[in-house]
Amino acid sequence: MAGHSERHGPGVPKELDRYLVPSEQVVFLLRRHWVVLAEPFLTTLLGLIVLATISSQVGDSVETAFTLLWLLLLSRLIIVAWEWWLELVVATDKRLMLVHGVITRKVDIMPMSKVTDMRYDRTVTGQILGYGKFVMESAGQDQALGTINYIPDSDLHYQQISQLIFAPGEPRLVQRSGGGSSRVPVSEPEQAWWRRKA
Repeated sequence: MAGHSERHGPGVPKELDRYLVPSEQVVFLLRRHWVVLAEPFLTTLLGLIVLATISSQVGDSVETAFTLLWLLLLSRLIIVAWEWWLELVVATDKRLMLVHGVITRKVDIMPMSKVTDMRYDRTVTGQILGYGKFVMESAGQDQALGTINYIPDSDLHYQQISQLIFAPGEPRLVQRSGGGSSRVPVSEPEQAWWRRKA
């Protein structure tokens, strides 16, 4: 992911040029909240404390075994941190993308035109630490990307996505309930009674 995109501007990794079309505008680009690293970090730290505590009280073979176990915990922390760093959540004016994977790069996509509803969840921990979860629903279809958890600054990003999906006056494509694949544009009239100023 070295370098920046010439097509989409500074701050956008060059890798995304492979996945984004030239006409797409990046609305936001982020990594998941750091809280995903908390459990592996605390487990590794606790393992180090246990290792330091018992190393003077046990024999060499037991100390070696505990050292190997701690090295496994440290390796796990490094792998999780590496995955976290490489994973990107990207919202454009046309779709929501999750780019992830270390060896095999995967791109999960939810087109904005397919989103019929969106739920925004914040647990107590999420409210304290500042993250949330987005659950996207589409017209009865299974999509590659339906849930994104641990979104930092989630209030702002929820508003940005909502503006893209549910912006008033913007034509929307919706699927008919008959199960067919045809689409009809739906837009609200500009002079509807709820838009008229008193």
